[in-house]
Amino acid sequence: MKKSSFDVRQPLPLSFNGRFQAFLFVVGISLICLLVGAGIIWSSQNETGFRFASMIFFGLWPLAVGVLFFYLSFYFTWRLTLLPDKIVVRHTFHQRSFAAEALQGVRLLTVTSSRSPQPLPVIELKLGNGRSLRINQNELSIPLPQLVDLMIYHYQLPLSYEREAARIHHTQFGSGSRRPFTHYLNGESRVQVQSVEDICRWLQQCEYVRDLDLFNQQDVWQHPGEFEALRKGDCEDHALWAWRKLKELDIPAEFVVGRTDWGNEAVPAGAHAWVTYEENGRSYIMETTHKQRSPIYPVDEIPVRYTPWFSVDGAMQTYRYLPVAMRVNGKMAVNSEK
Repeated sequence: MKKSSFDVRQPLPLSFNGRFQAFLFVVGISLICLLVGAGIIWSSQNETGFRFASMIFFGLWPLAVGVLFFYLSFYFTWRLTLLPDKIVVRHTFHQRSFAAEALQGVRLLTVTSSRSPQPLPVIELKLGNGRSLRINQNELSIPLPQLVDLMIYHYQLPLSYEREAARIHHTQFGSGSRRPFTHYLNGESRVQVQSVEDICRWLQQCEYVRDLDLFNQQDVWQHPGEFEALRKGDCEDHALWAWRKLKELDIPAEFVVGRTDWGNEAVPAGAHAWVTYEENGRSYIMETTHKQRSPIYPVDEIPVRYTPWFSVDGAMQTYRYLPVAMRVNGKMAVNSEK
């Protein structure tokens, strides 16, 4: 999991063109259809009667398809421009613009269709009066999550995340995730706990050590039993052990991977793993690598420090997290930093 090199702090205005490859593909299809249709009609000049009529009929069909694809080619020829005071979506024959103040929010969605086996990322811009504008990943060359980050930064939208149930293979959680998650919930574990406090106390007696220093490998996920024997490991080892123990206590919990930035060396900024759980109707983050302070934090008190990507619960249901940024009390400020 690498940090993107895209800098959201680039000053406005910024423009993003539609996918040029898609434009060329559609233009090519339209030209082929137009040539086929024109060729059939041209060859019908020496024919008469029913044969002439049938050739004209069959020649019109590729012409119609060619014209349709030619029109669609212009649909892919457009540009999205972000300005400090407005947002402009320009098509070949027209453009649409709206003031930044009319932007109610930005959210990233995934849409599935019968034509694509993989979910298609879609960015939805919420406008005033219940209007909205959707842009899918096929229409832009810039990754949509990066576009969402850029708009959140420049238009200062408060960020949160929506959890969406999805089929996420365990290998997507990290390069060290080589076994299904049931592996970490089964097998021997000798440490007995009676409460969340017991989990925290035992983890604080363990040592945080990077995989490169402990195993001479970039990423290794230890089984909880192995972690108990060594009492050493990195964030995934701590979090997987805590996730298992919370499940043993029948406390709803999820193992989460994502990114964190505490602004200090206690929890290094970058890709990270932690645990979330629910108790007494409230959600908490267990920062299992904290040694000198309490590792328990209410989720609603430290949202800006954590960027979740994927999670898995005790029933092996996996989730992805999608960014959502909405205006608060109808106010929005535009970042003027250069």
